[in-house]
Amino acid sequence: MTVTIFIRALTPILFLAQPALAQQCRVVDPELQGFYSGPCVNGVAEGKGVARGTAGYEGGFKAGRKEGRGVKTWPNGDRYEGGFVDDRKEGEGRYTWGKGPWAGESYEGGYVADKREGFGVYRWPGGDVYRGPWKDDAFTGEPTEMMRARGKLELESIAAVSKVGEKVCRELEIGIGQRDWLRGVVTEAKESDITVRIDDPGAYGQAHAGEVRHELARDWFPCW
Repeated sequence: MTVTIFIRALTPILFLAQPALAQQCRVVDPELQGFYSGPCVNGVAEGKGVARGTAGYEGGFKAGRKEGRGVKTWPNGDRYEGGFVDDRKEGEGRYTWGKGPWAGESYEGGYVADKREGFGVYRWPGGDVYRGPWKDDAFTGEPTEMMRARGKLELESIAAVSKVGEKVCRELEIGIGQRDWLRGVVTEAKESDITVRIDDPGAYGQAHAGEVRHELARDWFPCW
């Protein structure tokens, strides 16, 4: 009798500890819905687990949401390691950028509801470092000299392409190590955004001739 009671009491614990796939155990983050391995309670991820979808994650879960310490990675090489609360970055964490315009840059410091907040350190591959306060995902302290120079250059670049009729180009990364170009004409410019009519879609079919795109001006530059 004693043995039977012990086994029955242990059965639910063994069940909760079994790994589960995403189809059986739900993960809330849409980027992680594909595979899940870890504890499951009432059909949702609970405890330390591993999930993969269009991104990957290893760390804590609570009621299907990322909670506690964890590491989330993306196919482009971006990586965040730090705290999570209710599926969002919270507390201390470190974010490093992979491929793209911010490649090699990193931030380490405080987060509140997915935004950089409090004291944080931002590093650029060239050696420039900003250490200071952040609020609502933007730095609020004194910028470094290199930050001022980059800001001036970006404003000049935006001004150069924010003219109706300007011929502009954009470089695209295709797969691993491949590059292609889009060429077009600015048909509208408003603040930091431009509207571009594609004239030359490049060789890899990333656009089509005559297509109209509304994009950030900083992603384009004048071409001839």
